[in-house]
Amino acid sequence: MENNLSKIILPKILYDKIEEDVVRLHIETGLTIPVDPYKSVKKLDYLIHRFSEINDPDMIDFLGNTSDGSRDGLSFYDTNRKTFVIWINDLDSSFKPREKFTIMHEIGHIRMNHRHSSPLAETIANYYAAYALVPSPLPSMLNCNSCIGILDNFDVSMECACYSETRCMNWEQYSGELKTYEIELIKYYREAMPIE
Repeated sequence: MENNLSKIILPKILYDKIEEDVVRLHIETGLTIPVDPYKSVKKLDYLIHRFSEINDPDMIDFLGNTSDGSRDGLSFYDTNRKTFVIWINDLDSSFKPREKFTIMHEIGHIRMNHRHSSPLAETIANYYAAYALVPSPLPSMLNCNSCIGILDNFDVSMECACYSETRCMNWEQYSGELKTYEIELIKYYREAMPIE
């Protein structure tokens, strides 16, 4: 899911909607840097299950068979438990570096009310995850001016760090006046963390 983070260009209004929801997520669930998606899952009363918990290989194949070809994770609303369930594929040897991204990706699907997988839904969830793990205003607050700085401070995969570096540099150069939700995010992190 993390691959090709920017396949589809979204309309600016949709980027703003995603970013505003991510800021609400950070504040409502008390996130800090580096982001711990498990904290959000717990505060939102969602459940996480791992493929390694399943004893039936056919069930693993069923859960891992997604329309986008990815086997990292999936989410759905469980009517019996009356909450969202996120399944993550911890059996894939390349999964660990992408674990946080995958969980945030699935939270993005849930919070953006996606009912079906599609290239657009995947692009939205990818952007949601990347922005949730590395919100554009924060690297400059932490003096992270490189992919390595983001990697070290935000504890994300190399792919997410490099994508975020480009996004954050563009934000610094071209964003113009701060949006209300960006001001709220900066205020939240100045109070939540000792950021100069």
